[in-house]
Parts: sequence; structure tokens; C-alpha cells
Amino acid sequence: MNKKILIGLLALSLITVLFSACRVIDANSIPKNVAAHMGASQFIETEVTVPKGQKLDLIDNVSAPHVIKNGTWNGSTPDPTKEPGAPDVSLNFTGGDKMTVGPFNTAGTFKLFCTIHGGMKLSVIVK
Repeated sequence: MNKKILIGLLALSLITVLFSACRVIDANSIPKNVAAHMGASQFIETEVTVPKGQKLDLIDNVSAPHVIKNGTWNGSTPDPTKEPGAPDVSLNFTGGDKMTVGPFNTAGTFKLFCTIHGGMKLSVIVK
């Protein structure tokens, strides 16, 4: 009798594991990062809004290299100033690749720029 109860509990446990492992998840419910795309020498979007606590995907759509860091361009002069609360950014793109920045845990506006291409800058607004 004890064997039957033990086998029954074991079978019930296996069925429970099977059903929980095979559950269907709606892809729309999975959070996606905001994306900023890069062309040959400019960000395609010059401003993006990121929800507080989320990350930002930087996508190099072309075969051009980029070195993205905290800061901005003031005319033709690079300004590598990092705003308080900004995540550290120092990314080397070789072309056709994607990297993630963040998370952005502080509300505000943060600047990113490409050290290779003069004037290539992005504003990240975190709300």
C-alpha cells in the first residue's frame, strides 16, 4: 500500500514538472530594450527615451567601426564628461554588431558619443 502511494506521488510530481516546463509565454510580455541605431558616421536616432531601470541596445547597422563613450561633441571638440548617475560606457564596435548599455537607474538626460566620428552623439532620456 505504501508503495502505491509513493508511486502515485512520484507520478503526480513528474506531471507537475512537465506541465510547468511546457508553459507558453507570450513574447509581447517579455521586456525589450530600447534600441538606438548607428549609421556610417551618425546615430540614426539622435534622442531615445529609456524607462528607468531598463537597458539600451546600440546597434551598428553598417560595417563602420564606432567607439562609443560617455560624453558629447561641442562643435568639433569632444567633451567626455559623464553625468552623475550615468552607467559607464566604453564600447568598441567593429561593424554590424550590437551591444547593450545600462541599466539606466537614474532619471535624467545622459549623453553618448562616438570618439571616431565628429558630431556623432546621442541623448538618452531616462524617465
